[in-house]
Amino acid sequence: MRRVLIVAQNEVLGLVRSKFFIIGILVMPVCVGVLMTFLGYASSRVDHADRRFAVLDRTGVLYPAVQEAAAQYNREKGEGAERSGPHFLPEPVADTAGQDDAALLAGLSDRVRRGDLFAFVEIPAGALDPGSTAAVKYYTQNTSYVRLSTWLASTLDGQVQQERLKRAGMDPRLVRQLTRRTELASFGLTERRADGSTTEARRVDELQRFGIPIFFLVLMFMSVMSNAQHLINTIIEEKMSKISEVLLGSISSFQLLAGKLVGVVVVSLLLAAVYLIGGAYTLFALGRPDLIDPVLLGWFVVFLLCAALLYGSLFQALSSACSDLKDAQSLLQPAMMMLIMAYLSSMLVLRAPDSALAVGLSFVPVLTPFAMLLRLSMPPGPPLWQALLSVAILMTTTVAVVWAAARIFRVGLLMQGKAPNLPELLRWIRK
Repeated sequence: MRRVLIVAQNEVLGLVRSKFFIIGILVMPVCVGVLMTFLGYASSRVDHADRRFAVLDRTGVLYPAVQEAAAQYNREKGEGAERSGPHFLPEPVADTAGQDDAALLAGLSDRVRRGDLFAFVEIPAGALDPGSTAAVKYYTQNTSYVRLSTWLASTLDGQVQQERLKRAGMDPRLVRQLTRRTELASFGLTERRADGSTTEARRVDELQRFGIPIFFLVLMFMSVMSNAQHLINTIIEEKMSKISEVLLGSISSFQLLAGKLVGVVVVSLLLAAVYLIGGAYTLFALGRPDLIDPVLLGWFVVFLLCAALLYGSLFQALSSACSDLKDAQSLLQPAMMMLIMAYLSSMLVLRAPDSALAVGLSFVPVLTPFAMLLRLSMPPGPPLWQALLSVAILMTTTVAVVWAAARIFRVGLLMQGKAPNLPELLRWIRK
């Protein structure tokens, strides 16, 4: 055991003392903050152009409403340095009776190509008829720009509805009031105290509903993924420099593997602890310390330990079977894809954590750490027996993978030459 701890200590210190590890911990949240700030800044300044468009209104009544809506939109976007978006500048197109439609549309298209117009829209004459299925046609050369078309669709849809109501003798304002949407607010359940009184139900917000689960999901993925490249490089470098042969002269292959795995787990926990402390500080700053759940933190530690051992032993076993980084990258692709698949498949759990699919994913060992942790972080959470069963399955699988990894590690650490294929790896395990 002492030798295992010595190897683990060497692994932890070798990684933690690295300036790149320290920089990585500090730079990651800074980069995320800078990225979010930049996106927020850029989203309001990336599109400041004037979008001039022509309106061919065959109804004869909708253009003034479009013009007024565009003026209101432009006022909301501001002027000069305070401008936060594009300005939409409509102009009418006379619908001359008997004029060739093809020639009219071709002329407008030529204006778009010359840059006089950004787009033009054709409103059919029957657009105001009840039950009309005639589509408003939007023409542009820049078909990937949807901001103007989206605004036009919303504006024209509202105006067409108002005109139809007026023609039917209804007051549009009264109809809006009668059809106003009713807000649905989500609350938890009330609880009955021992004295018979009840507590008031607490309103559920988006931070509690999705923010906390996604934070734990991303944190677990980062903690496990961040050590993968370190494991690969360390084992390949030791193998290529013959350090492994020297180490195996004073320590067994299992002790060496166990020491490296313990080091991986410690580093994963350290990395997670740094971000958990940062997350707790953020919640206190936001005035939401009620979202800190010690029981959920305990489950997170359990699943992180199992995930770090499971994937760490898998990465170490496959790396030990390779003689250079090129072979290791090729052989480790399936293991990497397995980890990424576990992360992405957990998004399905977010939609329905109590569904049969989510329950099934919770008992697939390579997916269990992510799927079950998400279910535990989303109220009301799974039954306790499901959580305990998933831990038992995950731990049993982890022990089996560590055992198989130790056998591959024992043979592969001294192997040189071409990387083995899957049948050869299975033979190593059976030896």
